[in-house]
Amino acid sequence: MKRRDFLKASAMAGGFLGWAAITQSGCSGGGGGGSTSGPTDTTNQTFTSSSDSGHTHTVSVAKTEVETPPSGGVSRQTSSNSGHTHTFTISQAQLTTVKGGGTVSTTTSNDAGHTHTFSISKWY
Repeated sequence: MKRRDFLKASAMAGGFLGWAAITQSGCSGGGGGGSTSGPTDTTNQTFTSSSDSGHTHTVSVAKTEVETPPSGGVSRQTSSNSGHTHTFTISQAQLTTVKGGGTVSTTTSNDAGHTHTFSISKWY
């Protein structure tokens, strides 16, 4: 095999392997930075907060809360980490922005001397 033929075959094989890796990965990015729900779960999405004081928290948002935002918004406890939780709150207006395809940032309550920020975006 000539050098030119070898290089041509190698380039084609490399391109194919790159394509195979991309299609096998599914290219599935979740919504909202650090989401942890699988790509087929559209009823709920779990979002991960910013890392503050050396840790993060998670919170889940339901598709129904985005599709029909409650007049009082949504308020719930985050996951527990480092022995504490925070209160996560997102308003009706913010949920409406998410429904329209926008991304909103919301800051948790100040617990254990710090807050966390969540970026919430539409995932379905």
